[in-house]
Amino acid sequence: MRQGQRWVAVLTVILATLGSGVVDGASGTTDGRQNRDPSAPLTFDQAKAQGKNVDWGPNCDTSTGRLAVPSGYAPPCVEPWKGGDNGGATARGVTKDTITVALYQAQPDLLQQTFFANTGSDESLAKERDTTQEYIDYFSAHYELYGRKIELVTVKASGAPDDDVAAKADAIKVATEVKALASFGGPGETSAYAEELAARGVLCVGDCLIAQPQRFLEEHSPYLWPTLASPEQASEHWAAFVGKQLARGKAVHAGSRELAAKKRVFGVVHYDDDAGTFRRSVAHFKDLLGRYGVKPAVTVPYTLDIGTAQEDARLVITKLQTARVTSVILAGDPLFPTFLTKEATTQGFFPEWVVLGYAFTDTAVFGRQYDPKQWSHAFGVSLLPARTADDVDELANLITWQTGQPPSAKTFRELVQAPLVFFTGVHLAGPRLTAKTFRAGLFRFPSATTTTPTRLHLSWGRHRTWKGIDLTGSDDATVVWWDPDASGPDEVGRAGSGLYRYADGGKRYLPGNWPAKPVGLYDDATSVTVLTKLPPEDALPAYPSPT
Repeated sequence: MRQGQRWVAVLTVILATLGSGVVDGASGTTDGRQNRDPSAPLTFDQAKAQGKNVDWGPNCDTSTGRLAVPSGYAPPCVEPWKGGDNGGATARGVTKDTITVALYQAQPDLLQQTFFANTGSDESLAKERDTTQEYIDYFSAHYELYGRKIELVTVKASGAPDDDVAAKADAIKVATEVKALASFGGPGETSAYAEELAARGVLCVGDCLIAQPQRFLEEHSPYLWPTLASPEQASEHWAAFVGKQLARGKAVHAGSRELAAKKRVFGVVHYDDDAGTFRRSVAHFKDLLGRYGVKPAVTVPYTLDIGTAQEDARLVITKLQTARVTSVILAGDPLFPTFLTKEATTQGFFPEWVVLGYAFTDTAVFGRQYDPKQWSHAFGVSLLPARTADDVDELANLITWQTGQPPSAKTFRELVQAPLVFFTGVHLAGPRLTAKTFRAGLFRFPSATTTTPTRLHLSWGRHRTWKGIDLTGSDDATVVWWDPDASGPDEVGRAGSGLYRYADGGKRYLPGNWPAKPVGLYDDATSVTVLTKLPPEDALPAYPSPT
C-alpha cells in the first residue's frame, strides 16, 4: 500500500468525525407522477385529497401531516400498518418479521489510532456501532416498518479502504453470509464493494464510496444511495459561484498587491486517481464555466502520494505561475493543500484560493493545517451546512429526545446519514419491500421549496431541483471564507484559531438560485462560525419526549 494511500485511509476515518447536517423536508409537494404504484402506502396528503378518514395514530402530527418528531427531515405520515400480509420474504434480507442490515466498519490502523490520540477524539468501533443502533432504535420507534424490525449485523473490513480484492470479498460476505438487504457504509476508496453489492442486488446506503460520478450511480441504480451530491451536481454550484460572482472582476482577495490589482485569471487544480475517474466530472465543470464565459488558463490534475507530494506541489505551483493565474480553483482532497500552500509561499506566489468544498477542504480540521499566509485568502463554496454546537445540534437532539442521553460517539453527524436515508425509503416504500420499492419510496419524499442554514436540502427522483433523475441526497450549498483569527472548536472539538465563516448567516442556495453578486462575502458582521443556538428558520417543533 503506497504511503499516500495509507494517508487516505486515515482520511476516511477523519471524514467520519466531520459528517454533514441532514435534511430539510418541511415543505413542498410530492410529484404525482411518482405515486402511481397501487401498492404504495397511503400518505397523509393523499388521504386528505381523496377525502378518506384515517386513524393516523400517535406518531403523526395531523397539523403538519408529518411524523411527530423534533426534526426538519420528518417524512409524511403514512397509514399505520395494522397487521396482515406484508409480502413476507420480498427481497434478500427481508422476512415477514425482520430486515437485515450490515454495518460496514473499517479497521483503524496505527496511523488512524495516532490521529485519534492527537485530536482527543473518543471514537471507537464499538461506540460507532452503539450510536448507529441508537439511531436505528429512534427511527424504528417512529417510522413505519410494516410489522418488521431491523437486525444490525457488524461486518468488519478484511482489508484497507483501497483494497479492491478485500472490498469485493466483503461485499460477497454481506450478500451471501449476512444475507443483508442493505449495507450502511463501505470502504470508500474503491468502487469494488459498491459494484459487487449492486451486482448481487444489495443496497449500499450512505458513504459507501466517495465522490463517484453521476454515470456510475446511474449504471448501478437502484442500489447506490450516497448522501452528498454527485460531482456533476456540485459543479452546478461551483460554476455559478465562479461565473456569477467572480468572473470579470479583479482578484481583490489575493495575498499580494500585484495579483489583487489584476483581472482574475483562473487555474483549476484537481485530484484524480490513476484510472482518471474524475476526468469526465472536471470536463463537465469546465463546460459549465464556459457558459459563463470563463475559460481556465490552465488545468492541473494530481494524484495523492505523500512520498512525492512536495515535489508534485512544486510542479503544480510552477504551472500556475507560468499561466499567470491569479485565482486557484481548488477541487482537491484535504491533504494535498498542506503541501500546495507551503510551496506557494516558498515560491512567493500569493493568489486567491477558491475552495470547492467537496472533500472537506471546507473544514477547520484541515484548514488549520494549511499555510496561514495562503489560507487567509481562501473562500468559496461549501456543501456542508452551517456548524452548530453539539448541545444544540438537531441530529444529536434526536437521540437526546428519544433516550435522555446524547449520542455515544462524536461522529453522530456521519453515523445518522445512512439510517436516515434508509428509514425514509422503507417508511415510504410500503409493506412489499424491494430495491425498486425502496427507490420509489425515496422518490415520494417531498422536495422542500426553501432552504435553511443548518440543514441540507434533501430530495430524490424527478423534481424541480435537478434535471433528470436525482439519485443523491443533498442539493444546496453556501459561501464560506477562512478567518484565521476566529477562535473556537474544530469539528472534532479541539479549541484553536482559524475557522470558516458562513456568509450571510449561512444562507444556502439551490442550483439556479445563486445571486449575481456576492452576498456577505468577507462581512464578519453578518457571518457565523459555530452557532450556539438554532436560527429561527431552523426552529424545531416541540413534542413530548418518549422518556
